[in-house]
Amino acid sequence: MARQATLSALMNLLSIYEKLEAVLKKLPEGLHKPILREIEPIKTLFLQQRPPRFVLLGDRGVGRAAVVNALYGASAAQTADDVTQSGVWDGYALSGRGRMNVLDARRPIGMPVLSRPLGAESADLYLYVHGPKEIDENFAADLDHAAAVVAFADGQHAERPKILGLQLGEDAGEDQRLELHGALFTKPALAERTIGALLLSYRDKAAEQIAIELPGAAQLEMARISQIRSLQHQIAGVVVKSVTAMCGAIGAQPIPLADFPILTSLQASMVASIAHVSGREFNAKLAAEFLGALGANIGAGLVLREGARAAVKLVPGWGNAISGGVAAAGTYAIGRAAVAYFIDGASLADARNIFRRKGKPKALLKEKSDSE
Repeated sequence: MARQATLSALMNLLSIYEKLEAVLKKLPEGLHKPILREIEPIKTLFLQQRPPRFVLLGDRGVGRAAVVNALYGASAAQTADDVTQSGVWDGYALSGRGRMNVLDARRPIGMPVLSRPLGAESADLYLYVHGPKEIDENFAADLDHAAAVVAFADGQHAERPKILGLQLGEDAGEDQRLELHGALFTKPALAERTIGALLLSYRDKAAEQIAIELPGAAQLEMARISQIRSLQHQIAGVVVKSVTAMCGAIGAQPIPLADFPILTSLQASMVASIAHVSGREFNAKLAAEFLGALGANIGAGLVLREGARAAVKLVPGWGNAISGGVAAAGTYAIGRAAVAYFIDGASLADARNIFRRKGKPKALLKEKSDSE
């Protein structure tokens, strides 16, 4: 059910961006090409979005549910799942929080069983897990098995995923982490791919490092899964920057009133995208309601934009530039308010205050200072 909702949301997003592209192509030739370049990264980020794929290696004594739930920061897997190994990619999901696929490739499951799932899809990251027990004689066998798994997968796919050690245990500390880190480098076949070891009890740091190591198509879903604000801010920032640039360019064109459906569509898509980054499903209705609650409706925008043009119409050439700046500043303010509300958990009243303060986008200020 959660997967169907996500697919439906992404199809909705694709439909909106396709309509936007059709409208943008009607703009002057010199304008629509740079705008389409700005919209492409957003389409890539959202429309190629997929669940991250993790292969578990190492200590079979560590519960698979413990790893999955730590990454979610919530209960997405049941401890009963740990009794057996399925030999397939298991999907885990929480409503509105994204989905991950996990292949438990630890001993005692053998390569004849693992060959099919490993051959079907490449891992994004190998997670070598170790529990609170001391490293013993079983560790060498676990390393050998891990090396066999990695070698087989390398023969099936061009991707070369990294290996990250995760030390579990409430009382696990720096000594245990360093011990795991060093032990992973004792196996040459694994050492060249190992990026280190982290304490899973430091969830935010572990989730952030995992997201960094994932391919771009899986990073958005990891931000939704982990709810790590720094990751969500980074992705939302890309959206706000691109949409602000597009709206500024459109607002500067000498086409009074005609550009408002484009501007409002872009701003609504930006809000819906930010809400999606926060963990919600992409929802155009939610975006429209948020814009209305901010007071960022078409009537208010019309007065601001056309008022700016009228105020400077006696100065040839400046009216369009100023109205473009108004469109950009208003869009940036909407983006800041949406990030505060959906990602930071600010109240609607606080988000409204952020929007009303507006101010020039930092990127625009930097560009202006650079040109001076």
